[in-house]
Amino acid sequence: MKRSLICGLAGLLTLGAVSAQIVVPASPKKFVTRPIGGSTSGGVDVIPHETESKVRYVTHVVLSDERQWTSTDGKPLLAKLIAFDDLVVEAPKGAQPDVPAPPANPSVIRNGKIRLVADKKIYELALERLSQPDRDFVEQIRAARAKKP
Repeated sequence: MKRSLICGLAGLLTLGAVSAQIVVPASPKKFVTRPIGGSTSGGVDVIPHETESKVRYVTHVVLSDERQWTSTDGKPLLAKLIAFDDLVVEAPKGAQPDVPAPPANPSVIRNGKIRLVADKKIYELALERLSQPDRDFVEQIRAARAKKP
């Protein structure tokens, strides 16, 4: 039994030595490059599907002129007060959109916050972060808008 085991192991070792002698063909000496765009088509052409693209126009309802707003910690911000009600219209690209009329009573305060636009960026600020004169100004705007029919 030991002899057959030894012969089997010797056979495996000789197989390993034989397999290590496999010759791998050398790589070609010169690679052939083909020009960009020189591939052949498989008979398939890609034709772009023309769709009418739409553009989304968003108009903000401005409630005040640009003014200096001050936070409770003294940081200033030059911005306009805008309503939470935006006018959104989708129209074909290049066409003039029909913008609807602004709401009669726009939302000035929502969840204790106001919206300001400065440098084409919209900021939502909590009323408690504004100075007292700014809070009074917001309340005047809200009261004036509420009185309009």
